[in-house]
Amino acid sequence: MKYYDLYGTRDMTREQLQHIVGAALELTFRARHSSFIGDYYKADVGREIFAIEPNYVDEGDEDDVLEPEFADYPVLLRVSRTERGDEIRNALLGIAGLEHLRRDTRD
Repeated sequence: MKYYDLYGTRDMTREQLQHIVGAALELTFRARHSSFIGDYYKADVGREIFAIEPNYVDEGDEDDVLEPEFADYPVLLRVSRTERGDEIRNALLGIAGLEHLRRDTRD
């Protein structure tokens, strides 16, 4: 089973979060740019994908929110295609200011 988890923070910037998550999970994030969401960070570990991105398509424009149900979280962390969902969640929940928002599963 593959886990797709969404985390959010109200307290950290993308830059701060990528350093803290990188240290907690021993990942190296790379800065990327998307014409849709703007600047974000991404780390690939095998088939797992970790992405730290803004929740607003146009920063500061709360009308274009990627995750409307979590609009009060300006920075998101997506963990995709992992089989280590609980292990990763336990490690990330030790980070002050980072909250687990949603989990989806797929076979």
